[in-house]
Amino acid sequence: MGKETYKSYYAVYVLDAVVMCSICLFSIFHYLNSESLLWSVPVALAEAKLGLIAHEASHQCRGCPFFLAWLYDTAMGSHSQWMAKHNKGHHLKTNTLEDPDMQMSPIMRVHPAQPRNWWHKYQHIYQLPLFFCVAWSLRIQGIIHINTSPTVSWKEFLTHYILAAPATFLYIVLPLYMKGPKGLAFFFMCNGILGITYGLLFSVSHVNTLVQFDPTGTQLEKQMRTTADYNSGSWLVNYLTGGLNHQVVHHMYPHVPSYEYPALARKIREENPAEYRDMGSFPAAVWSNMKYLMKSGVTDPAPKRGGRGGRKSPARRGRSKSRGRAQ
Repeated sequence: MGKETYKSYYAVYVLDAVVMCSICLFSIFHYLNSESLLWSVPVALAEAKLGLIAHEASHQCRGCPFFLAWLYDTAMGSHSQWMAKHNKGHHLKTNTLEDPDMQMSPIMRVHPAQPRNWWHKYQHIYQLPLFFCVAWSLRIQGIIHINTSPTVSWKEFLTHYILAAPATFLYIVLPLYMKGPKGLAFFFMCNGILGITYGLLFSVSHVNTLVQFDPTGTQLEKQMRTTADYNSGSWLVNYLTGGLNHQVVHHMYPHVPSYEYPALARKIREENPAEYRDMGSFPAAVWSNMKYLMKSGVTDPAPKRGGRGGRKSPARRGRSKSRGRAQ
């Protein structure tokens, strides 16, 4: 893939961001006029898509302008905090105890090495309500980072608050002014839906019955063994999730635009059939996530060492049936 092809995505990412911002503004003003909390749904989903665009920009993805990473700051988060936690933490130490996304103990037990408590038998049930708080957590982490981290320059500090001002006004100040305390209900609903969306998207690909924890091998082999795809090859799901349904590709090639993921996923599956993990559909991925949480809440999941965890290829299924008939 040449550099000119990657550059052609520049306008696509910018246009996508403009459309999502327009959906947010349109829905917020309709809420202020109608008072229907249903308008929080398009706002939350559009904001989720903006976050996924910022996610790619934060990876300095080829073809995605880096200034879009500042979308995190416009949403009262912090792009530099996200890059430090996600790029340098999660991507380099995936599914180990040093992975920030695994550090949920004692509330949840997602890593086999974490201690198990009696309440973990219910973690597959209370995970969803916890996701409701994900967006709040990201905003709070961003605010703490901006105000306390020694790595934050005065330029970044001022830029962050300048960019966060419009969202603060639209989500908090204006609803409070027009509707009083009940105006904050809209902000709470948006955060809840956004949190559930992010929680599901980022969780199911790394916490499921197919992946490994503390894997061995090269860095690329580790990435393949700790991630699993769903709806592989689907261009629509790839767009809606910002490529996170192709988590294997994303972890192996985080600098490649997500629009290239479906083709890359097919190539990886063909070249590494024994390691590539595919959960099938998104509902199947959610169910795999829940099954793992149910098992890790009451017992120690058996460690996986190499080999495939996903669906068998048609050729492998055919050979299995042939052996069965021969017996």
